[in-house]
Amino acid sequence: MKASKLIAAAIIAAGMASSANAQTVINITGATAFRQAAHQAIMDCFDSGTLTYGFNNGNIGNAGSAMFKGTFNGEAVVVRTSWSGSVAGVRAIVNQANSVTYWAATNAVYNQLTSGGASSVTPASTEAITTGNKIAFSDNAWQNTPYSGDTLSGGAVGITAFVPVSNNSTHIVNGSTSISSLQLRRLMSAGKAPLQFITGNSSHAAKRVYWTGRQDTSGTRVIYLTETGTAASAAVQQYRIEPLSSNATTPVTAVQVWPTSDSTNASTIWGADTAGNGGYASGSALSPVLQRTSTSIIEKDAAGTNTATGIDGVLISVLSIADANDVQIGGGKALAYNGVYIEPETVAQGLSAADKSKIINGAYTLWSYQRLYYRSDITDQVELDFITKLETEVKRETNIGGNGLPVANMKVSRSASSDGGSFAGTTML
Repeated sequence: MKASKLIAAAIIAAGMASSANAQTVINITGATAFRQAAHQAIMDCFDSGTLTYGFNNGNIGNAGSAMFKGTFNGEAVVVRTSWSGSVAGVRAIVNQANSVTYWAATNAVYNQLTSGGASSVTPASTEAITTGNKIAFSDNAWQNTPYSGDTLSGGAVGITAFVPVSNNSTHIVNGSTSISSLQLRRLMSAGKAPLQFITGNSSHAAKRVYWTGRQDTSGTRVIYLTETGTAASAAVQQYRIEPLSSNATTPVTAVQVWPTSDSTNASTIWGADTAGNGGYASGSALSPVLQRTSTSIIEKDAAGTNTATGIDGVLISVLSIADANDVQIGGGKALAYNGVYIEPETVAQGLSAADKSKIINGAYTLWSYQRLYYRSDITDQVELDFITKLETEVKRETNIGGNGLPVANMKVSRSASSDGGSFAGTTML
C-alpha cells in the first residue's frame, strides 16, 4: 500500500476513534429545592441499561453535586449538576462571565460511577465553568432577579412548597404554633421580637425570637420575601448562629446580626452587603443550625459586641419541604402558615393527600413555581433534544415526589412572573 493511502487510512481511523469517544457534556445548575426531582428526571432521560452515576451525599435527593454518564438516543452524554441556588443559577446562564464549579469530566470521576449510583464520590479535580452554563432550575421567576430573561426559554415544570420552621424549642408546638405573613415580614425587617409576638403567650414576653435565613443567591429567600409582600431585592435583618459549624447537636451559644464581608454568605446580588443582610448559602447549611437548642444565649450586634446575655431564644426561618423534614427529625418544629399546616415529609414519602389538597386549592400559599430555564441560543442538537426530554420527565408526579406537585394538578395559579403574595389576580382554573 502506498504511503499516501496509509496516511489516509490512519486519518480515517483516527476520525472514527475520535467520533466513538466523542460525548456531549451538559451542565445543569440552579435551585437546591428541586434537585431530587431534577436528578430523577435526568436519570430517566438516558437510554435503558446505559446509565452510571454518582453523587456527593448519601442521598441523591439532597446531593449538591452529581454526574450521570450513558447514552441518550444512542449518543454518548455526560450530565453534571452543581446546585448553586436559584438566583445564582439564573445569573450563571444569563451572564456567562459568572462561573459554577462542576466535577471535572475525566476518567477519575467516570471510574467511580456505578449503575446503582455511587454515593460520596470524591473527584480529584473540578472545573469552573462560565460559557458552559446553559440550563438552570429556579424556584423564582427571572423577573425577580437583576438579570434579564431575554435570552432564556422554558418555564414552569412543577410546584415547590416551603415551610416555616423553628429550632429545637419547647416554646413552639409542632404543627400548632402558627406564623402569619405579616409576622414574618415584621420579623425579617427587625430581625428579632419578643416571642410573645409569635405565640401570643404572655409568659413569653421576656423570651426572644430571632430570624435567620438565606443569602440572596437563594430562590427560597426570594419566595419568603415576595410571599410576605416584601420585594426580592429588599435588605433584611438576619442573624448568624454560633457556633459557626454544621453541627446539629451543639447548643446555640450566641446569635449575631449578620456581619458584612462574610465570604460566600454575603448578599451581593443586589449590591447589598449590609449588616444583617447576609445569610446561609444553602438550606443544607441552615438545616442543622435549626436542630439546636437555644435556652441561654448571647445576642451580638454586627460588630460582634454583646448586646444581651442569658437570653432564652427561639430561631425561626423558612425552608424547603425536604430541609424542613430534616429539621423536624432533628428536634426542630414546623409551624403552620397563616393558620394552615402541612407536614414536611421525606423525599421518598412525599406530602400527604390532605396536605397536597391544601396547596392545590389555595388554602396553603407558601409555594412557588419551579422553572426550568435554558438559553435560547443553544445550537447543539443533542443538548436541545435532552432538554426537551428533561422537560417532559421532570413534570411527572412520580419524579417530583416529595418536592412538590405537578403544575397540572393545581386549581389555583399565579402569573408566570409572580413568586408569592396573595392570590389577588390569581386565576381559578
